[in-house]
Amino acid sequence: MADSPAALELAHLSSRQRRQLLPASAYQTMVWAVVVVLVVGPIAPLIYTSLRSKPYYLPGSVWTFEPYRTLFADHLFWEAVKNTLIFAVLTTAGSVIVGTAFAVLTVRTDLPGRRWLPWLLVSPIVIPPLALVVGWMSIYGPSGYLTQVASNLGLPVWNLSSLVGMAVLGTVVTVPISFLTCRAALHGADPALERAGLASGASPLRVMSRVTVPLLRPAMLNAAMLVFAVSLEILGIPLFVGAPGRITFYSTYLYNGWINGTVPDPPFVSAGAVLLLVVVSSLLLLRTLALGSEERFVVGAAGATESDRPLELGRWRWIAASATLGFVALTSFVPLIGLAVMSGVKVLTTLKPPWELGTSANWSAVLHDPILHRSVINSLTIAAFGAVLTVALVATATIIAHRSQFRARRSIPALLMYPRAVPGIVLGIGIFWSYLMLGNTGRPLRITIWGEMLALCIRNLTLVYVVVYPSLVRISPSLGQAAAAAGATWWQTTWRIIVPILRPALLIAGALMFIAVLGDYDPVVFLQKPGTELMGVTMLHAWQKGLTGPVAALAVAQVAFVAAVVAITAVVYRRVSRA
Repeated sequence: MADSPAALELAHLSSRQRRQLLPASAYQTMVWAVVVVLVVGPIAPLIYTSLRSKPYYLPGSVWTFEPYRTLFADHLFWEAVKNTLIFAVLTTAGSVIVGTAFAVLTVRTDLPGRRWLPWLLVSPIVIPPLALVVGWMSIYGPSGYLTQVASNLGLPVWNLSSLVGMAVLGTVVTVPISFLTCRAALHGADPALERAGLASGASPLRVMSRVTVPLLRPAMLNAAMLVFAVSLEILGIPLFVGAPGRITFYSTYLYNGWINGTVPDPPFVSAGAVLLLVVVSSLLLLRTLALGSEERFVVGAAGATESDRPLELGRWRWIAASATLGFVALTSFVPLIGLAVMSGVKVLTTLKPPWELGTSANWSAVLHDPILHRSVINSLTIAAFGAVLTVALVATATIIAHRSQFRARRSIPALLMYPRAVPGIVLGIGIFWSYLMLGNTGRPLRITIWGEMLALCIRNLTLVYVVVYPSLVRISPSLGQAAAAAGATWWQTTWRIIVPILRPALLIAGALMFIAVLGDYDPVVFLQKPGTELMGVTMLHAWQKGLTGPVAALAVAQVAFVAAVVAITAVVYRRVSRA
């Protein structure tokens, strides 16, 4: 230990002191204030505009509840609410059932490939959301390739643009949430009752159905509430998939009301955004309260270990493995193949082989069309800068929250977790009004890509916290105490000891942030202007104009960028971990 990097750094700190312009508490207060402004700041303008008779920038506005009355009096609003609830219920049920089944199979059974299959099952997390949606449309949509094949063969044809069809796609998108939640619960649970069940003569299937799954009820409830909350705010699926069937969700009702309103930026849209914020926040609060009794389901202190004997599936093990691989192939790989093919053909049809319809026009449009090309450059720019800045801020705030004596430190974790409870479209409306109310101060953000970067970074900063925090708690507080005893300041301890140890986690957090900012679009649908185009919103607009080929090319480019970031991160992570 005497020659460890941490010990050498402590020795260096004890021999060299730095003068500080401000005490650590002042810097900590500034970081806390920045987090508060970023997280809470957009909410107040949103509530304010929902209680005014006219948009903020129009004269003669008065306090009123008329925006809410307008909302409740619109039958289209209630139709959107009904559709959204049906979609959310179906998606939640499908996600929890499928995710739980895969978690049990990969953790508790002798499923072939159970060590690498989880990486494939969570692939929708790293695939840009719109890329996956467009891929599904190219294969399973009303004019999708396999839909045409089934129709030509006289087979029953599914309807992806129905509520059930969209719920199937919603299930695919949200299965990783349920899978990871239940998988973590299984890894932390003692399989003693399962062993007892096997010893008493019960079959593996009976043990799974009567012991394993019931013990997962808290995790399933946790996953269900998360998935239900996410389902209420989904925008891409109803805009892309629901359009042919004229099915409107809550999110698309707000989007259409803002874009097509008789009055620009109508107050009833802000009112609808406030209602959605209240509902989603209440669901997540209810989730926290409901999980308070989770201890009732703990059967032991130790979790599963490598030596624990897995439940034997017998002749079903290869069938289960094939079904798992089939699920991944049909839901992720085949749509990505369809997406790639659609980006290189004039039209994806069964009437002619794809190689006879090949064209470079779609990619040429991405390279030479000023809007499409600019959207790629802008997205890569803000993803890179946003990832670096967000990791720096959130990592600092996390260390303040868990490795300082700052008075308001206990409020920081809640602040860092809250942005994921705010629907993206709601956050976007709130930030729009925030920039507008700041007047000339907010104008540089309102008319440049940096305002969009800020919105996307606020939306996704929770990802950095959930990666950095677990790594931080593994660092012994004794290192900080030893540094303080040697005369080191809090900042010296942070940047010379804690941050170097956190480098692998910071790298992963930066990569996730880059991917999230590159693929996200909900918070900026109301912020994008000519010259500030981003890939996600540009894809939405181009799809609505019928430019499916260029949209597919943009989506393939998104996937390629994500794959490159993942590959580079994997290589650098190995080097950083060994250092």
